[in-house]
Amino acid sequence: MIRQILTCFLTLILIQTLAGQVLHGGGNLELPVPEHPCLSPEAYAEIELQLAISRANLVEQGILPEKPNTRSAGINLEWPLRQAMGFDQPDYYSMVNFVDLDNSSGIKDYTCKGRSYNGHNGLDISSWPFWWQMMDDNQVEIIAGAPGVIILKSDDYFDKNCTCVGTWNAVYVEHADGSVAWYGHMKKNSLTSKPVGSAVETGEYLGLVGSSGCSSNPHLHLEIRDAANKVIETHTGSCNTTTDSSWWAKQKPYFEPTINRLTTHAMPPELKGFCPDEQEPNLQNQFETFDFITFTAWYRDQQMNETTTFQVLDPNGIVQISWSDKSPATYVWSWWWWSYFLPVNAIEGIWTFEATYNGLTRTHPFQVGEVSAVYPIGHTNLTILSNPVHTDLTLKWEGEHKLQYTLSNFPGQECGEGVLLPGVEIVGMSILPAGVYMLHLVDVQTGEQLHTRIIKTR
Repeated sequence: MIRQILTCFLTLILIQTLAGQVLHGGGNLELPVPEHPCLSPEAYAEIELQLAISRANLVEQGILPEKPNTRSAGINLEWPLRQAMGFDQPDYYSMVNFVDLDNSSGIKDYTCKGRSYNGHNGLDISSWPFWWQMMDDNQVEIIAGAPGVIILKSDDYFDKNCTCVGTWNAVYVEHADGSVAWYGHMKKNSLTSKPVGSAVETGEYLGLVGSSGCSSNPHLHLEIRDAANKVIETHTGSCNTTTDSSWWAKQKPYFEPTINRLTTHAMPPELKGFCPDEQEPNLQNQFETFDFITFTAWYRDQQMNETTTFQVLDPNGIVQISWSDKSPATYVWSWWWWSYFLPVNAIEGIWTFEATYNGLTRTHPFQVGEVSAVYPIGHTNLTILSNPVHTDLTLKWEGEHKLQYTLSNFPGQECGEGVLLPGVEIVGMSILPAGVYMLHLVDVQTGEQLHTRIIKTR
């Protein structure tokens, strides 16, 4: 009994004295050094043979010229990734490796630095953060960086490797100047349905980011070969001798420091390695008054000594918690979390976690309290259960007129629509990503409208 009283007393003291930050953590993942590049020498030889055979067949069919037009103006690559429809994560990738331009055992990227590994022949662009979840959700699509003809496809290989194993799924596209883009590590059975010999345009869907072949995590390996089969580093720089000018329509900077995403959790996220069972996001968007809540910022190219300012605002826009943090080093990818108690008198509603870094402010909404509300429309009521919602949203309409409804995400993309008749309507939201949505209802007879925010949790 005395021990129970002492425990309660110490807990009370802890709560009273640690009204501010009580825990802080995070870090970065060290990039693994593969046993060999994304493809082994044997795999390279096999692919080059298959490409030669396929190209000869396409020439015979009259689809490709026997000799490419190497005098053409060349290509201007657009960015080869995008988020699938329905996803609006602020940013979703991190550039990990460039082409290794050192022919010896050393490492040299196009800026004369070492952002690569020995013998690497392409660009590695990783999903970030929660790459396995993003892959399971089909969030990141691989698209054609330039127009061309599909000259080879490989599919049906295991796609959840976290070490250097097996063969990859890939699409190979030849451009008008004879250069060929290799899009590798794709998700199994996600490749475009277009057959070999089909034309593709810039921005056209080719597949989904996966982790097939020699891969530690879901990412795209983009390799460019010119008409003479020479590896091209597409970025212009002082140490790039493979080309005189950039192959990009708009070359991205070497570092792109930003916060890819802000998240909230009931307990800190865990990242112990690159494999699926070594990551526990522990995501949560709904909390109660005085809950213990963890706030996390997920960075790409975070730079040493740069400061991020954070604040947590209640539904009235009043800052309840604020802090700042300075990066101890430069990282390709990093994450940092801070845990606080919500105020004991926290009002219910939609709160905002906000961070400003490198001149850009990111926000993440989360819910305090359960919101299952009754809304008046005309002389009757609409009941929405429950909000936040995990799978299905229930709409109970007691009126006589029909209501037309649309569900959209915050960028304004429509995610669903329908007609609500008197009675109960179930709106399925299980396939939608977590976030904030807007439910818009219109009485088709009177024109009266209702707008309300819906919180979708995982």
